[in-house]
Amino acid sequence: MKAPIFIGEFELTEPIQDIKLPGREDGLAYNGVRLLVRMQGTPVGYAFLAPEALGGPAVAGQIWRQLSGAINARRSSRGLDVIDALPVGGLATEQKLADRVTDHPLVTVVVCTRDRPEGAVVTVRGLTGLRYEPFEIVVVDNAPSSEATKTAIMAEFGGDPRVRYVREPRPGLSCARNCGVAAAAGEIVAFTDDDVRVDPCWLDGIVRGFGQADDVACVTGLVATAEIDNAIQLYFHHRSAWGTALSQRIFDLTDNRDDSPLYPYSAGLYGTGANFAMTKSALKELGPFDEALGAGSPCGGGEDLDMFMRVILAGHRLAYEPSAVVWHVHRAELSQLSRQMAAYGSGCTAALTAIVMRNPRTLLELAARTARGMQRITAIGSRVQGNPALPSGLMRREVRGMLAGPWLYIKGRRRLRR
Repeated sequence: MKAPIFIGEFELTEPIQDIKLPGREDGLAYNGVRLLVRMQGTPVGYAFLAPEALGGPAVAGQIWRQLSGAINARRSSRGLDVIDALPVGGLATEQKLADRVTDHPLVTVVVCTRDRPEGAVVTVRGLTGLRYEPFEIVVVDNAPSSEATKTAIMAEFGGDPRVRYVREPRPGLSCARNCGVAAAAGEIVAFTDDDVRVDPCWLDGIVRGFGQADDVACVTGLVATAEIDNAIQLYFHHRSAWGTALSQRIFDLTDNRDDSPLYPYSAGLYGTGANFAMTKSALKELGPFDEALGAGSPCGGGEDLDMFMRVILAGHRLAYEPSAVVWHVHRAELSQLSRQMAAYGSGCTAALTAIVMRNPRTLLELAARTARGMQRITAIGSRVQGNPALPSGLMRREVRGMLAGPWLYIKGRRRLRR
């Protein structure tokens, strides 16, 4: 796979038409098309299409060759007959495949932002188009250097009673998240970032996730790659693998344990802070986001992983729901990505340090699993190493961040005390 790659989505119940690739300002030709394929709104898989075969029948054939197993598995799971081809006119809509949400609690969507007025406006604009009702949006402006974000939000959404602007003067993503939680009126608090585009049915998926099982305190969703325009974005697409899991999952300490050697201390397993939600009662029980973690703290990340682990260690369930979709625009500059990968590494080990400092008995358990956990890091590295089309040296940045994470967390704790 080589950048640039055109990103799109396709609904199987709609007619399959020719795909016409847009022209690019840089004059480069797309090296392929990556489609998120859905069946009645629910993702069933990704299809990668050759750029020279984008006519309707050829598209149908490529999707069928790559996803026929997943399509028929979903049909069979709902008691429907398997099919032997994908008609160009699209599949018939089936009542048994409809995943409707029957319970509609009030959901508060918290968008934390800092000095990114354009990104915040684009994200909120998408949120106002959500099909779910009822919901509200709380935009948390975190230690802004100017009034630009407030001015932009109020100019476009000041007349929308669903949108509220609040300011958190203390810098740090965890501070902003805690501010959003305090302002939330909803029974469910959903979090997303100012660099994503939300699917119109995002909150339907979030609420559906809470119905997967009893005592679900947290739901995470699918974070799909929105753009692969250069090798920098392609690197992160391979490295994160956020959008690869397309099946519902439950995580807990009993019947739904993962086979990861580090479980439940497994970074990257549960989801990410760009797309998750928690119940207000769980947030009250577990306490606030750790303000020594997250963007804006010395370690630069880890507040989402810390909360996910706290949910499971407290005996609750975390549900992954792939129908809760957001599209993430990855960093396009090498310097930005380099800082991000260092923060990923330091945030991971800082979150583990936070768990140990709250409960020192977990130290022996973590130490016993560390050697096996290194195998997971090696597996992650294999996705991005040895490809001359991708930038090099970023895994080293991430590992150095891991080594620094415990000290950076302690530094953050000391800063909070001061």
